[in-house]
Amino acid sequence: MGTMASLRAGACATLGACLCVAASVAQSDPPPTNVPDAITRQSGLRLEPMSRPARIYALNCQGCHGHLGVSVPEIPALAGRIGYFVRIPEGRRYIVQVPNVALNPSSDEDIAEMLNWALVTYSRAQLPPGFRPYTAEEIGRLRKERIDVNARRRQIVDRLLALKQVPSAKVLAIAPAARY
Repeated sequence: MGTMASLRAGACATLGACLCVAASVAQSDPPPTNVPDAITRQSGLRLEPMSRPARIYALNCQGCHGHLGVSVPEIPALAGRIGYFVRIPEGRRYIVQVPNVALNPSSDEDIAEMLNWALVTYSRAQLPPGFRPYTAEEIGRLRKERIDVNARRRQIVDRLLALKQVPSAKVLAIAPAARY
């Protein structure tokens, strides 16, 4: 073998070894995270990236309802409560017709995905047996109707109580807003 052939063979072997090392390093790298690099390097902290419906919730709902589905007393809590509403058809409609859902600029698909995520995440125990997830078609149809939110909520809570679908009215009560 000539000098050029030896150089080429050596270069190919070196390149192959580098590619193997790079591939093994790439495979052992931790999954991507939404924690800034500096924090991850210093602490080793790794977080799973947020799911798409969780991001939709964070961008559109979390500011009022909180990241755990609970915020200030004047804002309806979702945690341990929202599932009660989908036990009856008029409550299922109500969830879609509240203004910040009905008027949200997100697509019907995104709203359906986010509502299903919120129901399961924050109120799984309160969902009715055989819960049927929202569909984009259902969201598109329901969000066109405007409602008097307070009056409709009172009607739905009364109906849920009459049907013994909630333990008490207190479970779905909203604290009155503080006066300034």
